[in-house]
Amino acid sequence: MSIPNSSFEDFAIEFKEINSSDFPEFILNDKIIITPNETTGYIHDVLQSNIQLEQKNTVVINAAVGQGKTYAIIQTIKRYYNEMQNGGQNYLIIVASPFVSLVKQYCDDIHKDAEIPEDKIYNYGNIGRSDETYLDKPIQVVTANTLLGNPGEDAFKNSDAKRTYINELIGYCKSTNTKAIFIYDEIHDSYHNFKEEYIFNLWKWRDVIHKNFILSATYNEASKIVIEYLAELTDKKIKIIESKRVRFSEKQSSLHLHYSPTYRYNNNTPEIVDLIKKLISKRKNIDILCYSKTLAKSLIDSKEEIGKLLKDTFVDVKDCTSELIVNQRTKNHTPKNQYDNTKCNVGTNFKTGVSIKKENHAFIIIMPPRSTKLGFKNQYGIFSGGINSIIQALARQRKKGEIHIILPRPNAFNYESLRHSHMTEVQKAEFQNLYSILGYNVDDKLVSYSQLNNQDLLIRKFYNDELRENVKEEIQHIDNIEREHMLQLKFPSYEQFKLNHGENYIANNYPFFGEDISSYMTYGALTNQFVNCKLKEINIKSTLYFTNGQIQQDLNYYYNQYFGEDHFYFYKEWTNFSFYYHEVRNTLFNEFELKYRRDTEAHYQNIIPYSGRTKEFEIQLLQFIAIMYYGKQYEYNLDTDQSYNRSTYFLDNIKLCTVDHVTHSSTESINKKRFFTLLNHFKSKITDSIQEYKSDHLHFYYVPTKPSTTFFTEDDISKFEELENLIQYDKLLANNIFKFKSRLQNKPLDKKLDSFYSMLCEDFLVFNRSKIPIGDRSSIYKITALKTLPQSINVINLITPQDYNNLENRIQAEIAHAGGEENYYYRLQEEINNILD
Repeated sequence: MSIPNSSFEDFAIEFKEINSSDFPEFILNDKIIITPNETTGYIHDVLQSNIQLEQKNTVVINAAVGQGKTYAIIQTIKRYYNEMQNGGQNYLIIVASPFVSLVKQYCDDIHKDAEIPEDKIYNYGNIGRSDETYLDKPIQVVTANTLLGNPGEDAFKNSDAKRTYINELIGYCKSTNTKAIFIYDEIHDSYHNFKEEYIFNLWKWRDVIHKNFILSATYNEASKIVIEYLAELTDKKIKIIESKRVRFSEKQSSLHLHYSPTYRYNNNTPEIVDLIKKLISKRKNIDILCYSKTLAKSLIDSKEEIGKLLKDTFVDVKDCTSELIVNQRTKNHTPKNQYDNTKCNVGTNFKTGVSIKKENHAFIIIMPPRSTKLGFKNQYGIFSGGINSIIQALARQRKKGEIHIILPRPNAFNYESLRHSHMTEVQKAEFQNLYSILGYNVDDKLVSYSQLNNQDLLIRKFYNDELRENVKEEIQHIDNIEREHMLQLKFPSYEQFKLNHGENYIANNYPFFGEDISSYMTYGALTNQFVNCKLKEINIKSTLYFTNGQIQQDLNYYYNQYFGEDHFYFYKEWTNFSFYYHEVRNTLFNEFELKYRRDTEAHYQNIIPYSGRTKEFEIQLLQFIAIMYYGKQYEYNLDTDQSYNRSTYFLDNIKLCTVDHVTHSSTESINKKRFFTLLNHFKSKITDSIQEYKSDHLHFYYVPTKPSTTFFTEDDISKFEELENLIQYDKLLANNIFKFKSRLQNKPLDKKLDSFYSMLCEDFLVFNRSKIPIGDRSSIYKITALKTLPQSINVINLITPQDYNNLENRIQAEIAHAGGEENYYYRLQEEINNILD
């Protein structure tokens, strides 16, 4: 559906600001606010006028995605290079990329955009691969890890070759009076490399460093700590340049949100398959950015439907996933997994730093499904870092085209929290109206709006109130005792915590900032928060198809696809049948478009809730849930469509009433039980009325096909009228899913009683039509068997109100078994840690 979010046309784009007040111990003036060129949208010209090459300082550039900040900084490199060519000061310019996969692109862009000869640019990736010299090259492109001496997660030190490389560059600068310029582009993706133990490697440059350039469109709190580390090396001088966030509608791509209820994504997920097929049919050039390497690999598997389609369409499909094995590059080969603008790219490594410049392009971004949401730490893959990863991913599309996002529905929103936003009342109402269509789960943690620039307060509060406060006395004690010759024992500072853990804390504890990543994507789209794209369309419901005779198989397939094992085990373990049934049924009807056809029909028709036209679906759904819930303990445990009729439904419910298995906590429950109690009265009455015929040659039991004039007493008639009035409390009967109500409607009392009598015979007796052999040869039902109540109470139970299975009692029992609350929650945390490991 198209989205009329006109109220947000000019709504301010919120972004993480870098302010002078963030650095009270440093030397800086008020930040400079610049405006991108009105025609091009780029900041190159205005930025250059605010950069003084000769000043020693750290320049922080905060510019929106798509404003050309990388191009602008390359032009700054050109200025330094030209000064050297003209006989000025010698400079060594080091560009620190956050990723190996972007190094070659930086080299190519510097050569092309700055017109610097290739033999003056060194790609650090050639270390150990060639004998190419590097001391004679004024431009060095490395990774931030190499510059910091950070060996990564699994090694103990970086390679000797890289150490030699860095030390020789420093020695060259010292011996030739060369000043070092450092450029840290996309700092939001490399802040985690700046661990305290590696900062010492930067101090090797202390005698030759002249300037730092730090660039990002999506700064975070941790990057402020990095700025402090770097600025200390430039005499604590900082200059902040911030570009206004301006939309250029003629450059914005159309944004399409495709909400998928699928629990776990794979290469058969309908929303993924259908979207790729649709875009290929429109002859679009396609790139697919996936949240996980596993999913990306499965999509390019040419043995599977989608992989084959991609290969047949684009011939050369580029695998843009990590080449690391157990987090290591086993061979020193040139990386082959970089994004290629001439091919169809599928992978994980072009979320940032890449510019997609294709014509007629559709960019597909597959975000993490519901299965990746865990209690303490998300498993969001390349989107684990929170909302900045979304903004960066969207920004890869540089030319006007289409951006398609596949994502789960967001959690419900706490609209009261919007009072902290800058929305007008009209905007709040429009946002609520649109978001409420999409909100997924009211029971989960509500999504509350919070300003981006309040994140420091949230992190600091957690650090002070939850971490430091818990051991405050011990910290004071340690600080006040003599510990000479003892191991260092110092509680981490707030700054250390923010750098090492702050972003993960925010992304895993605040739904709006990444814990429920779909909520920010939805919020940002609805409120027009993205510079390079604007929401055009939302697709909410997928279509599920059912065919008469194989509904059980269809339901089983869709359940595995969209609900998953976690859903099954939770509801089977913790809820009663009624709760489980309504949970699945409501999800199917609320989140999907359901279609059904009979074998004899050529076309599918919509399944309308409780429609007699598609009552077979409702009946098979009942059976399916019973099979899932009770398993082998269910009497009708089959995986094929089977008959579950009015008689079986009545007998199941009478069984529940006779064993007093029904609680009476709701009016509906009380009235349902009363209905089936009355029905049981008439069941007994019909079986008690059975007569015997016996002769020399025949012996059988029977009842008349019509009730006698004395069959229904005045009391029975009163009970019948009460029973008829109670039909409304049973939705299956009230809507004629089981044909009962319709056989009583619009008839005088005597005809109603005749119909009711016939149904009693049909539902509780097994018979053949016959006649009495003698006399007037009256029509009779010759009885061959009685329909009995089920032996088990594991039956379809919609009488008992929806509820958890004594949840509180079970938790208390678990706590007692564990030996107390502390032990119980410790064991619970251990189980969660094992899952995460």
